[in-house]
Amino acid sequence: MGIVKRDSIAITVLSYVGVVVGYVNKILLFPNFLSEEQVGLTSILVSLAVMYAQFSALGINSTVVKFFPFFRTADKRHNGLFFWSALGVSVGFVLFTALFLIFREPVMNYFAKESPLLSEYYLLLIPLGLATLFYNFYSAWLQALSRTIISSAVNEVLLRLLITAEISLYALGVLNFEQFIVGYIAIYFVPMLILLLYTLYLRESHLHPVITSRTKKLVTIAGIYGLWQYLGGASVFLTNVIDQTMLAGMEGLMQGGIYAIMMYMVSAMLIPYRSMVKVATPVVTNLWKERDMAGMQRIHRDVSLMNLIVGCFFFLAIWINLDNIFSLMPASYSAGRYVFLFLGLGRIFEMYAGLTGVILITSKRYRYDFTFSVLLVGMTVASNAALIPSLGMNGAAIATMSTVIVYNLIRIGFVWKFFRIQPFAATDCWIVLLTGAMVGLSALIPYLGNFILDAAVRTLVISLLFGATVYYTNVSPQLNATLDGLLARIGIRLPR
Repeated sequence: MGIVKRDSIAITVLSYVGVVVGYVNKILLFPNFLSEEQVGLTSILVSLAVMYAQFSALGINSTVVKFFPFFRTADKRHNGLFFWSALGVSVGFVLFTALFLIFREPVMNYFAKESPLLSEYYLLLIPLGLATLFYNFYSAWLQALSRTIISSAVNEVLLRLLITAEISLYALGVLNFEQFIVGYIAIYFVPMLILLLYTLYLRESHLHPVITSRTKKLVTIAGIYGLWQYLGGASVFLTNVIDQTMLAGMEGLMQGGIYAIMMYMVSAMLIPYRSMVKVATPVVTNLWKERDMAGMQRIHRDVSLMNLIVGCFFFLAIWINLDNIFSLMPASYSAGRYVFLFLGLGRIFEMYAGLTGVILITSKRYRYDFTFSVLLVGMTVASNAALIPSLGMNGAAIATMSTVIVYNLIRIGFVWKFFRIQPFAATDCWIVLLTGAMVGLSALIPYLGNFILDAAVRTLVISLLFGATVYYTNVSPQLNATLDGLLARIGIRLPR
């Protein structure tokens, strides 16, 4: 847990610096200088590019992380893993781009009526998908090398600062919207190029094919694993954009823009979870290699509990300040209140599931995850199709919440059945009850007349009560130890 805790804290700090910048972009600048349709366009382009990159990657990124310990060599050539992986990703991009162009007309026709703006900029998905693909590839390679901090810094902080600069130029009238979109796409190449240079600097990436009997055996095993991860992983990434895509196609980019802002607000809750998963994946892979099931259960439980506490806290911090946040945006965005509620509840459960997905996809039973992923896609499409026509963006949020919970419950049950590992404890229920009590208490605090003062007082009171209760009940020794260690660095020691 040591390396997971150390690096995940660093990544989390970087991520929340990025969140501050991102909130300036998404809450202040985008809604006030772009129309809801334009906000929806920028969001769905990025979401579709993530899907584009996932399909192009052919499952190689997760394969690199899982099998790197087996390819690793002292001469740092690592049995040619970087060469074969980079070649596979490049081939995947060419193949998927060909399919992307072949199916251009039916896709554009789907969006033409309700979201014509997306049809107009459809081809920009090719360069944006390329930038996203190779950023993800270099990030996975660095993750395998346990060099995770740089990739987080450039993606979470630098990228958002560049977007801040560009939206500011648009707000000042220096750029028109078409120039803004082209520049917005170009910005996504910056993190990719930085990771490329950092990867070359480490001198553990060699573009030379290595062909030995061991390499052939490893590539064959890794290739089979990658195929299953491609099938399952592509389905998971697909579900992350189904709600936005179907909402844009059925209700238009205006609702899509509001939905996208609520999704971004929810994403702030997920940062600690994603940081821990990013750092913990190589650790879980090594635990499987060593067959250390006790260690697996321990890290699974620690991560799950910490994620539940942190997830509930950040959900609480945002929920009690929604009116203050909406006051900074055009009035139309207040319609997203329950979108945030439903999406937030679903993601808290996803966080609480801990490392269930990582444990499953790095185990010998990883093939089953494909079945679960296909089921997830089916549930997502069916629930969105049923709920969006009658409930609009709230229906999309309810559909996403439901499918996220069901999907994670299925995977948790499967991991328990075969490995006797699960993340839950009965005592965790009171954390949820505490969160509900804090929501009720916040409702009793009268509005203080100024959104800055109100947000500061409301957040301080609730944070102190929630934090003190969690800390002094010692519900999570790992979380307490982490907090004590951070405070000790600045000379603070909490009374016991």
